[in-house]
Amino acid sequence: MADNYDELRESVTANDGLYTIDMGTLRDIQRAGRLGIHVRDAISRSLQSHGMGHIPGELPGNQYDEVRLYLLGSPIGDIVKAVLSPSNKGDDALRAVNASEAQDQLRRIREIVNG
Repeated sequence: MADNYDELRESVTANDGLYTIDMGTLRDIQRAGRLGIHVRDAISRSLQSHGMGHIPGELPGNQYDEVRLYLLGSPIGDIVKAVLSPSNKGDDALRAVNASEAQDQLRRIREIVNG
């Protein structure tokens, strides 16, 4: 288990850029108390400053809820951005994935986004 954001990023990288973690662990890494809105916002900012994004976009307040972490700027991160923030460029990225050998990644992203 990661004790800080650098170790957490290593875990995300070691899991092909997609990592599942519970909110209680993120809270502990943040060295925070209750998962109120300010703590969740701080976690989100810390993840972003360490090059990671999260799904769902709004972190849950229950310590047992799981979130998916991904590396910003990675192929998975690009797909998540394309799905969650539709654009012409994002559409092109999705079409490229559809035409490539990344079908398994796209299936995994769909599962994550759709719950």
